[in-house]
Amino acid sequence: MKAKLLLLLVAGVVAAPAFAQSNAQCILAGRVSEDQWAPDFEGLTLLGADGRAIVQASHAALAGVRQANIAQPALLSRCDGDQPLANGDNEPAGRKTAVPALTRGVVDVVAVNFPKLRTGGELVELRVRVPLARVVMLTR
Repeated sequence: MKAKLLLLLVAGVVAAPAFAQSNAQCILAGRVSEDQWAPDFEGLTLLGADGRAIVQASHAALAGVRQANIAQPALLSRCDGDQPLANGDNEPAGRKTAVPALTRGVVDVVAVNFPKLRTGGELVELRVRVPLARVVMLTR
């Protein structure tokens, strides 16, 4: 009995970092264009190293984000970094499926990237540390 419990515990410890190290560890904070938010996502507050909210939309200010306070679940996505975004214009609409999301609360931000949009402006992509206990599945 103890061997089975230990095996399950070890399996859980091995599986947790596998998800946390996967490509699904980014959230989108919004879109920035010419130092203006367009839009500024509601329910997400960006925090600097001092714990204060960052309200400026400049690259320099946004690069200083160290935490994000999430008021509602935020979808986790693959991190695109500064690479061009995938083009899905000719793809059929997909059916609704369960996708991973991060629950409410404060999360550590490891890096901030700015993938460029074809229509102008850039996304603000936050690479976050994903605590496995805060990951839920949502249908979208």
